[in-house]
Amino acid sequence: MAEASDHISENILKTRLDRFFARFLKYSMQLPGNIIANADDLGYDEFVNKGILQCFELGYINSTSLMTNMGGFDEAVELVHSNPVIGNVGVHVNLAEGKPLTGFKEDFLDSEGNFDVGKTNKVLINLSAAVKSAFAKEINAQIEKALSKKVSITHVDSHLHLHTLPAFYKLFLAAAKQHKLKIRLAQTYNEGSYMKFYYRKYINNLFRKNNCNYSDRFETVERFLEYKSQRDQNLKVEVMLHPWISGSGLLEDHYDKDTLTRWITFLKNQ
Repeated sequence: MAEASDHISENILKTRLDRFFARFLKYSMQLPGNIIANADDLGYDEFVNKGILQCFELGYINSTSLMTNMGGFDEAVELVHSNPVIGNVGVHVNLAEGKPLTGFKEDFLDSEGNFDVGKTNKVLINLSAAVKSAFAKEINAQIEKALSKKVSITHVDSHLHLHTLPAFYKLFLAAAKQHKLKIRLAQTYNEGSYMKFYYRKYINNLFRKNNCNYSDRFETVERFLEYKSQRDQNLKVEVMLHPWISGSGLLEDHYDKDTLTRWITFLKNQ
């Protein structure tokens, strides 16, 4: 037990030292002007909140998106208001987990009243008018909750990219236009499925046509780093990260540990 405690303490000390020295390096490690590095899941919990704040402080990110139906929301709002370094805040609409903010249909919830991603992820395009209205109401309620806390919102995206599904993209586009927000594109590369590629191209063109696109391209960090030298440097590219402070006290990406490490290495080599 003592050894484990010592190990965690060492990691916390290392993280603090990294933050200390990184502040001196920040101005030589600025994000390229055409890059939006967005941290998803602000408001998920205190560990994600702390990780995202630290990434802003160190210059690793310049954008984030806020979950309004998760347990860390109130703390996240306080962090946004008390830390001017946090900028370009969007709403990370969550139809995948957590409790809805509206009186939502049980058909899409689990036994405890939380969104069930296994159900919402399989929503078909031919929704009834009542179901469409219920989803539209929830999407807007999540955006409006952030606005009610005086958080300046610039864009909207969604947890697990549900806003790109055939049943949802028009609802998200309507909400973005209503609130004068930009919207995250679907991933802009071919994953081996031409059907998926052309579908994404179609909805991205729709977002662009309505002048709602948050960027010109949206990619994973891995994809961005692989093809950055071949790309028009005038294009604005959004990449996503998922920072948090791990149980061992380290700043990591909670979806893929290597993602944040590769991103930091890229920034240091600019």
